[in-house]
Amino acid sequence: MSIIQIILLGVFLFACLATWRQYRFRRSRFIEVFVWEALWVAGALIVSRPEITSRLAIIFGIGRGADLIVYCAVILLFWLVFRIFLRLDRFDRELTKIVSAGALDEFERQRKIKTAEKI
Repeated sequence: MSIIQIILLGVFLFACLATWRQYRFRRSRFIEVFVWEALWVAGALIVSRPEITSRLAIIFGIGRGADLIVYCAVILLFWLVFRIFLRLDRFDRELTKIVSAGALDEFERQRKIKTAEKI
């Protein structure tokens, strides 16, 4: 086993532990933890047995295992960016509703104060 493999396996182990920590402190749902843990374990498996990607690449009609990893990584990153975009858009809409409601409440409060002063 090469030095880079040992380092990467350590990184994957750290990522697994960090993921479970997020779940333990209720910062992530179980399904999210399950998906991330599956990715970390798959990464560790690929690092420890790189010939697996070559076999999978042949099955999918791709020349090299490294190309398969890059394709999968790009697809995963696009999906994650899309999910982040959707979440950010939802937060933006919710924040707009909250600010609008607060502004209307403040306007109504100021109107009542001015009406009371006139009386």
